[in-house]
Amino acid sequence: MHLLDAHYLIQHFGTWGVIAIIFAESGLFFGFFLPGDSLLVTAGILAASHQYHLNLAVLMVGCSLAAVIGDQVGYVFGARVGPALFSRPESRLFKPKHLNRAKDYL
Repeated sequence: MHLLDAHYLIQHFGTWGVIAIIFAESGLFFGFFLPGDSLLVTAGILAASHQYHLNLAVLMVGCSLAAVIGDQVGYVFGARVGPALFSRPESRLFKPKHLNRAKDYL
């Protein structure tokens, strides 16, 4: 699949696409399937080899900021939406019993 191929993503979306994927992988719920780690390595290698028009400094700063901002967005989203998921009585995935066991363990 093209959307999971790092070379395809870098070639078609460039620096801003790499930064956006890093943000989505670390901050958005649906980003867990994106190839963030392999994309970073591939983008770094291609930027150093000058095979694509990628600026290594922009990639380093942009991806670092995207990861940190993405983590913060994910945390705020979880802090606001998470408790509402556990206030439901006995749903299929979120059971109060499991939440209490996790809190006791941690």
